Amino acid sequence: MNSYTQRLSNKSLAIFLFHGVIERSSYRVRNYTKKHIKKDGFVRLMNELCEAGQPMTMDAVVEHHRAGKPFPPGAFVISFDDGFENNFSVAAPVLDELHMPAIFYVTTDFVDRNTMSWIDQIEYCLEFALDGSLRLPWDSSVRSFSTAEERIGVLEDIRAHVKRDERIDQVAFVKDIFSQCSVPQITSSDDPLDRKMNWAQVRQLSENPLFTVGGHSHRHAILSFLSSQQLEEEVSTSCDFLKQRAGIMPMHYSYPEGMEHCYTDKVITVLKQHGVICCPSAEDGVNNQSTDLFHLKRIFVV
Repeated sequence: MNSYTQRLSNKSLAIFLFHGVIERSSYRVRNYTKKHIKKDGFVRLMNELCEAGQPMTMDAVVEHHRAGKPFPPGAFVISFDDGFENNFSVAAPVLDELHMPAIFYVTTDFVDRNTMSWIDQIEYCLEFALDGSLRLPWDSSVRSFSTAEERIGVLEDIRAHVKRDERIDQVAFVKDIFSQCSVPQITSSDDPLDRKMNWAQVRQLSENPLFTVGGHSHRHAILSFLSSQQLEEEVSTSCDFLKQRAGIMPMHYSYPEGMEHCYTDKVITVLKQHGVICCPSAEDGVNNQSTDLFHLKRIFVV
């Protein structure tokens, strides 16, 4: 058994969190977190999970929770965040062949304009920048980078600070990083690490009885960082886009970033007001039938 099948048990629910599945990648810095896993590894893991446990839909999870009914032995859910095109072209055919249900939480602006997240833009920048240095707003020293390891160290520092500091304007921060590195800024790309599904693909996924499509905000903003008005706009826009562009009534959602500081009772209240019935986090762990549907934990697959 691998480390993921070992997370299955007879008394709990494991929700596995994926972002992308790719055929190959040769970058030295981009995707260092393994947010996009290799297809052969994905196929192997799906087969192992099928043999070791029992896949569930998120609708079934909600039903078990409401009825107070124990999950079946080895219960698990396959989930994807963000809306990458490789979910449709690479992962979905594998899942379909195995008759494996899955849920895809999509960020609607990513889909609508094929935009990249702020951190994917910065990974791109540091992949292609010449050897150099950066001044970061939380550090008085200069961060030099040359090797892949040094560039990844800078990225880790950036992730740790920007994802926890609501005072940082991510748009302005990204622009400044590109400027300091003398790299022309991009916000969209058709690289397999960046390309998002289009609305026709999102609709086609949702029409497959194995698959569910839910929301993952509009701009991938950390919801707890937003004012009341911004929060309402972020959630309502994402729900409206899913309804109008793909005919999806989004009863399912997942929090962008998804760690404990990224969602609050206020966030949950707004989601419920828009018809959302379940919203897992990205905090590591497994769940039982009494775990609150807005505090479900997931297991990040890398």
